[in-house]
Amino acid sequence: MLKRLSVTWLILGAIGVLSWAAGPAKAQSNGDLIKSLERQMRQYDEVSRQKVSANQPISERLLIDYGGSVRFGFLSVDDEQGHARILRQSDALLYVLAELDGAHRFYGQLRFLYNDFNDGDSFTGDGDEFEDPIADRYWYQFDLRGLHQAQTGEWSDANVNVKVGRQFVQWGAGLALSDVLYAGVFDFELADFGFVGLVGLTPDDDTVDFNASRPEFDENTRRAYYGGMFEYRGLAEHRPYVSFLAQRDHNDNNDVFAPTTRFGYDSEYIGVGSQGAIGPVITYRAELMHESGSTYSDPTRGTPQTRDKVDAWAGVLTLIYALRDANDTRTEFELLGASGDGDRIDGSDTIGGNLTGTDDNAFNSLGYVNTGLALSPDLPNLLMLRFGASTSPAVSLLDNDWLRVGVNGFLFFKTDANAAMSIATDDNKFVGGEVDLLLDYRITSDVTASLRYGVFFPGAAIPETQDNIRQFFYAGVSYAF
Repeated sequence: MLKRLSVTWLILGAIGVLSWAAGPAKAQSNGDLIKSLERQMRQYDEVSRQKVSANQPISERLLIDYGGSVRFGFLSVDDEQGHARILRQSDALLYVLAELDGAHRFYGQLRFLYNDFNDGDSFTGDGDEFEDPIADRYWYQFDLRGLHQAQTGEWSDANVNVKVGRQFVQWGAGLALSDVLYAGVFDFELADFGFVGLVGLTPDDDTVDFNASRPEFDENTRRAYYGGMFEYRGLAEHRPYVSFLAQRDHNDNNDVFAPTTRFGYDSEYIGVGSQGAIGPVITYRAELMHESGSTYSDPTRGTPQTRDKVDAWAGVLTLIYALRDANDTRTEFELLGASGDGDRIDGSDTIGGNLTGTDDNAFNSLGYVNTGLALSPDLPNLLMLRFGASTSPAVSLLDNDWLRVGVNGFLFFKTDANAAMSIATDDNKFVGGEVDLLLDYRITSDVTASLRYGVFFPGAAIPETQDNIRQFFYAGVSYAF
């Protein structure tokens, strides 16, 4: 049996664990703090491929890759009053990947995460605890083209790729969905055309919902997803697509404290987009999404609740320019916009949400776009500009890549000055600006230290009672093995 320790996998594991902790800093309530932190907890899976000869014994056709990482991190997150909340995290991750004949892949990942808060600083009020679940990822993938290549050495114009299990799913550019699901993802390809199908369900004990007014929104969320995406794959530099995604709310819709309150939110997302390269140095992604569906109105401003129509939109454009120098210097530009609703008090919640008998124009989803560390607002009614740059200066100075530094600058506006966001604002468009700094220092080949710092400077839209400078700080050390 061939066993090898993949450096790429170890680095990805370490980065994934570190990015998990690089959470957000601010929101309007404890629920918003939890949602903000969750948006920074992202891990992406990648798999490797190996061609094998059909007449080899199984011991030569089976590839096993395994490893893990241990991380210790410290976070300080300011709330809207400028009070810092302190969290220490101990995080261990173990994974194994098995691949047979270049076609059958099995992946499993265990995570042991312990949160240690200062007294009174817990986001949920539960205090110090181990986070569930321990079985963080597990999936099986079959690649028909990989099997054909392994057996014949020839490329096939048609392919069927199926991936089933608990996995991270990003739909298009991530506006409608970017989260962990129990899912089946089915990719069918013929010549220059591809179709991706999705059937999935959120893990009810591990998904932070966008509706923070719903009971148990951070520990009992059940939303089902069904979708299809058509891609044209005949262009060398571009991959355009159209997509449809339906989300159905299977949560308990009744509030135990207010039995007449209902929380149902069903939605459909129709999108067009593309990703690829413009010349040899620029890569991009672009997506425009329309949301339809239905939601329950705010029970505090009209009873009985009505079932109202959702009519919203969102779009994102990201450009990355690689200087192609020895230091791997990159610059980035991102434009994000999402609609808001003028009669909402809160951009995402049911309580304080849509006014009875009116259309709901706020864009809500389990999607993800980087909206910074310190403020980290949700998408509804957000207009954002981001400028970033990163480099490894020690490459040209000392001929090594042990240091990576970067900066991101954000400008936040309201799409509609009179509409609500996920943070408290008044009737002004300019929300504020933010600067985020990053530093990754590779102490040895398998030990990495990371620093993240973000500071938000409030604009005219932030109420005077909450116009404190807000900061986020993270420091962590990770050992990958």
